[in-house]
Amino acid sequence: MIPKGWPIPGLDPSAVAEQEAWEEAGIIGRAKHRNFGAFHYGKELADGRKVRPLVEVHLLKARKQKRRFPEMAERDVVWLNPVDAANRVCEPELKQLLLKFGLASNP
Repeated sequence: MIPKGWPIPGLDPSAVAEQEAWEEAGIIGRAKHRNFGAFHYGKELADGRKVRPLVEVHLLKARKQKRRFPEMAERDVVWLNPVDAANRVCEPELKQLLLKFGLASNP
Protein backbone atom coordinates (compact mmCIF):
# COMPACT_ATOMS: atom_id res chain seq x y z
CA MET A 1 0.00 0.00 0.00
CA ILE A 2 1.05 3.60 -0.38
CA PRO A 3 0.55 6.35 2.23
CA LYS A 4 -2.98 7.72 2.12
CA GLY A 5 -5.40 9.53 4.36
CA TRP A 6 -8.69 11.32 4.70
CA PRO A 7 -9.07 14.98 3.67
CA ILE A 8 -7.71 17.46 6.24
CA PRO A 9 -9.58 20.77 6.62
CA GLY A 10 -7.43 23.67 5.46
CA LEU A 11 -5.05 21.54 3.38
CA ASP A 12 -5.24 20.93 -0.34
CA PRO A 13 -4.88 17.32 -1.54
CA SER A 14 -1.16 17.64 -2.33
CA ALA A 15 -0.47 18.98 1.17
CA VAL A 16 -2.44 16.05 2.61
CA ALA A 17 -0.24 13.70 0.55
CA GLU A 18 2.88 15.32 2.03
CA GLN A 19 1.46 15.02 5.56
CA GLU A 20 0.52 11.35 5.09
CA ALA A 21 3.93 10.50 3.60
CA TRP A 22 5.53 11.96 6.73
CA GLU A 23 3.17 10.30 9.20
CA GLU A 24 3.11 6.85 7.58
CA ALA A 25 6.62 6.51 6.12
CA GLY A 26 8.81 9.30 7.52
CA ILE A 27 9.18 10.83 4.05
CA ILE A 28 9.69 14.56 3.73
CA GLY A 29 9.17 16.00 0.27
CA ARG A 30 7.02 17.96 -2.15
CA ALA A 31 3.92 16.53 -3.80
CA LYS A 32 2.70 17.66 -7.20
CA HIS A 33 -0.52 19.67 -7.04
CA ARG A 34 -2.10 17.76 -9.92
CA ASN A 35 -2.97 14.16 -9.11
CA PHE A 36 -1.34 11.35 -11.08
CA GLY A 37 -4.43 9.17 -10.88
CA ALA A 38 -6.80 7.56 -8.42
CA PHE A 39 -7.77 4.15 -7.09
CA HIS A 40 -10.36 2.53 -4.83
CA TYR A 41 -9.49 0.25 -1.93
CA GLY A 42 -11.46 -1.71 0.66
CA LYS A 43 -11.51 -0.38 4.23
CA GLU A 44 -13.40 -1.45 7.33
CA LEU A 45 -14.40 1.46 9.56
CA ALA A 46 -14.30 1.35 13.38
CA ASP A 47 -18.07 0.71 13.46
CA GLY A 48 -17.68 -2.37 11.23
CA ARG A 49 -18.99 -0.79 8.01
CA LYS A 50 -17.06 -1.61 4.86
CA VAL A 51 -16.39 1.21 2.40
CA ARG A 52 -14.40 1.68 -0.82
CA PRO A 53 -12.81 5.15 -0.62
CA LEU A 54 -11.36 6.79 -3.72
CA VAL A 55 -7.72 7.79 -3.20
CA GLU A 56 -6.19 10.54 -5.32
CA VAL A 57 -2.51 9.77 -5.87
CA HIS A 58 -0.06 12.67 -5.90
CA LEU A 59 3.53 12.04 -6.95
CA LEU A 60 5.94 13.16 -4.27
CA LYS A 61 9.62 14.03 -4.69
CA ALA A 62 11.22 12.61 -1.56
CA ARG A 63 13.91 14.86 -0.11
CA LYS A 64 14.73 12.82 2.99
CA GLN A 65 13.49 9.95 5.11
CA LYS A 66 13.46 10.16 8.88
CA ARG A 67 14.14 7.10 11.00
CA ARG A 68 11.51 8.14 13.51
CA PHE A 69 8.00 9.17 12.42
CA PRO A 70 4.51 9.13 13.94
CA GLU A 71 3.34 5.71 12.68
CA MET A 72 6.69 3.90 12.64
CA ALA A 73 5.49 1.18 15.04
CA GLU A 74 2.59 0.38 12.68
CA ARG A 75 4.44 0.39 9.33
CA ASP A 76 7.12 -1.45 7.43
CA VAL A 77 8.63 0.98 4.93
CA VAL A 78 10.09 -0.59 1.79
CA TRP A 79 11.45 1.18 -1.31
CA LEU A 80 10.64 -0.68 -4.54
CA ASN A 81 10.74 0.04 -8.24
CA PRO A 82 7.25 0.49 -9.77
CA VAL A 83 7.04 -3.00 -11.29
CA ASP A 84 8.06 -4.76 -8.08
CA ALA A 85 5.63 -2.56 -6.12
CA ALA A 86 2.82 -3.40 -8.57
CA ASN A 87 3.51 -7.10 -8.06
CA ARG A 88 3.08 -6.71 -4.29
CA VAL A 89 -0.23 -4.83 -4.13
CA CYS A 90 -3.68 -6.39 -4.18
CA GLU A 91 -5.73 -3.42 -5.44
CA PRO A 92 -5.95 -3.72 -9.26
CA GLU A 93 -6.37 0.04 -9.79
CA LEU A 94 -3.27 0.81 -7.68
CA LYS A 95 -1.35 -1.89 -9.55
CA GLN A 96 -2.21 -0.13 -12.85
CA LEU A 97 -1.13 3.27 -11.49
CA LEU A 98 2.21 1.85 -10.37
CA LEU A 99 2.78 0.30 -13.79
CA LYS A 100 1.76 3.59 -15.47
CA PHE A 101 4.30 5.41 -13.27
CA GLY A 102 6.97 2.89 -14.24
CA LEU A 103 6.32 3.55 -17.93
CA ALA A 104 6.24 7.34 -17.43
CA SER A 105 9.54 7.35 -15.53
CA ASN A 106 11.31 5.09 -18.09
CA PRO A 107 10.32 6.39 -21.55
